[in-house]
Amino acid sequence: MRSGDCTIHSNSPKEQLSLGALGSYGWLSGEPTEFQTWAARSGKWRVYQPGQFVYFSGDAADGIYGLASGGLEVTFPLIAGEPVVLHRAQVGFWIGDNAELSATPRTISLMAATECRMLHLPHEAIRKLLDDQPKYWQSFYRLATINTNIAVGLLAEVLSLTLRARVCRRLLQLTDPSRDVTVTQEDLSKMLGVYRSSLRPILKYLAGTNAIRLGYRKISVVDREALMRFKDEQ
Repeated sequence: MRSGDCTIHSNSPKEQLSLGALGSYGWLSGEPTEFQTWAARSGKWRVYQPGQFVYFSGDAADGIYGLASGGLEVTFPLIAGEPVVLHRAQVGFWIGDNAELSATPRTISLMAATECRMLHLPHEAIRKLLDDQPKYWQSFYRLATINTNIAVGLLAEVLSLTLRARVCRRLLQLTDPSRDVTVTQEDLSKMLGVYRSSLRPILKYLAGTNAIRLGYRKISVVDREALMRFKDEQ
């Protein structure tokens, strides 16, 4: 399903004064109050269902998106259009800045991994803000820096850490407050860029040490400290 199929809400007066979780987590929470107020008034809330695409690689830029609830998968078409999962994003994550600021087509695709509530800051509103108040270019470049650091960090993990360390890091990142990770072993293998046959013995080992518990379509983190011990393994 394309983004046009999502549920779009007109902001209520209350929503115009609140950014929800985006006011407390991620890029926008660190920006000036007046910038946050502009975002709350200019943005539109959108709800996406699991498996629904927010946008595709090659689409024209239409603004940026902030994740207020749920989880997102960031994918890149590598070989013959086959998507590679680059990142599983959590609350506070913002995306779309690269294409928006450079006025180029999207290079990645963005899909809802679970039901997602997102704030969309439209292209027209961003351009008007920057035309009227160029000082806010710096705010958007801060977002670009955050996302560059995420990409560089993921690359560094692949090049320097063991697969067990990367599995532990991803499970720690994905764990929600209930300590459940709603992800299949196949999805986890895609995020890490490995075959399931390589992932399976590591999950079996972690389950054998009671660090995790394997269930149907989810992995429960039983002992975060046990995962922490392996997360820097080289």
